[in-house]
Amino acid sequence: MKKALAGVLAVALTGVLVGSAMAQAPNIQVYFDTAHTQTQATCGDVGTPTNLYVVMNNWNMNVTGVDFSINYSSGLIWLGDNLPDPLTQVSVGQSPTGIAIAYANCCFLAAGDNPEVLIPLVLWSPNCNCSGAPLAVVVGGYTPLGKTQPTAIRREDFQEFSGIGMTSLICPGAIATEPTTWGQVKALYR
Repeated sequence: MKKALAGVLAVALTGVLVGSAMAQAPNIQVYFDTAHTQTQATCGDVGTPTNLYVVMNNWNMNVTGVDFSINYSSGLIWLGDNLPDPLTQVSVGQSPTGIAIAYANCCFLAAGDNPEVLIPLVLWSPNCNCSGAPLAVVVGGYTPLGKTQPTAIRREDFQEFSGIGMTSLICPGAIATEPTTWGQVKALYR
């Protein structure tokens, strides 16, 4: 009985650990605020310059380089890329077509941090209209090399690791809901 209980507990614990590991997948996300909390926004005033903030989340390793691209929606006009610390970073390329960023040996990105890696400057476009479908800002792979996902280089052995490119939304809209009762929900599964 104790062995069976221990086996069930081990299986359940493995499921919990795998689920939490998936929730902590390394990713690169575009944020609309300096605090890195807003991945959704509404259209700004047409022609207004705005900074976006690109952040590496959950890369639990020391990083000496990163590469990715950003697919900007028609609601934004890309103007240029700024490095958060140009004294310790160097970049090749541009975010719409693929950018690679390397860090000085003294100033690599430490494991456990969620560092800001790029600050693109954009203008709000006349095409930004919240009456239609949401507009997406999508992080993708480094297109000059044909990559489909963003990647980072681990400092200790210069191994390359893939991450997930996240989507941020402009004009996300309301989520459709319908009033219901608990009995109606249970009836769906009979």
